[in-house]
Amino acid sequence: MAARPGLPRATLLLLAGAGLGLGGAMWTALGVGRAVESYGDAIAVVDGTPIARSVFDSAIEGLASAKRTALTEAEKREALDRIIDEELLLQRALELGLGESDPPSRKALVNAMLQFSIADASRRTASDAELRAFYAERPKLIAPQPLLSVRGVSFSAKDEARARAFKAALDAGTAFEAAVRQTGAEGLLLPGGPVIPSKIAEYAGASVRDAALSLQPGQSIGPLAIANRLVFVHVVARTETPPPPLEEVRDVVREEWQKRETEKAFAAYVEGLRRKARISYDAAAPKGEGGK
Repeated sequence: MAARPGLPRATLLLLAGAGLGLGGAMWTALGVGRAVESYGDAIAVVDGTPIARSVFDSAIEGLASAKRTALTEAEKREALDRIIDEELLLQRALELGLGESDPPSRKALVNAMLQFSIADASRRTASDAELRAFYAERPKLIAPQPLLSVRGVSFSAKDEARARAFKAALDAGTAFEAAVRQTGAEGLLLPGGPVIPSKIAEYAGASVRDAALSLQPGQSIGPLAIANRLVFVHVVARTETPPPPLEEVRDVVREEWQKRETEKAFAAYVEGLRRKARISYDAAAPKGEGGK
C-alpha cells in the first residue's frame, strides 16, 4: 500500500494496517534495498509499510526553515529515524488494538478519519459565482441590524404601585406617551431614532437593547428589573435593513460556505461507509424514525 503524501501520522494508523501481516516476511525475503525499490518513492520501508519520500521531504523543509544553516546529512538521518520511530509506534498500537480498547486512541483515530474524509472539500475554494449564489439563497445568513426608534421609562424598584398603574394603562390600550403623562414616569436617556441596536445599548444597556429588538412597532414590554429600577421599553418604529452586499462580508460568507462544504463531504463519506457495511441492531436498541 503506497503511503499518501501529507497525511497526518495519526491517519496512517488506519491506512497502514493492511500491510502489517506481510511486513516481516517481505522484509526478510526482499532485503532492505529491494524492499525500498519496490515501493517507488519510499525513502524507507518499516515492516512492509513504506515511508513516502514526500513525508520525509516535508519534515526536512520544516526543520530547514527553523535553521540558519543547511541541514547536515546527520540531521537529515536523525529526522528520518524519528519518522521511522513514529511508524514503529503506530504499528505497535495496531498490534495492541488501541483503536478498540483505548478510548483516547479510538477518539484520535476517529478524528483523524474525519479530517481525512473532508480533506478534498477543505481544499476547495469557492468561485465568485458560487459565493454569490450561496449568499443569495441565504438572505439571513448575516442578519442585518434593524433601525429602531425607541422610548423607555422607569420607576424606582420601591415604587411598585406606580409601575403597576403604568402597566395597567398600557394593557387597557392607553398610548405609551399618554400613560407616561398619567403616571409621571421617568424617561430613559435614549438616542433619537432611528438608530442601530448597538447605539441603544451604549445609552441604556444591553437589556434595553435586547428588549427593543424583541418588539415590533407599537409594542411595549415591562416592567423589567434593571439596576434597582422597573423599566418599560416601547418601540415607536422599526425598519428592517437589507443584507450587506457580498463585497462587505465576503470573508464571512466564504468561511460559512467552506463549513457547509466540509459538512456535506463528511456526511457523504460516512453514508458511503454505511452502505458498504453490514450493520445489525439488538432488539433492545433504540428505534429510529419509522420504528426501524
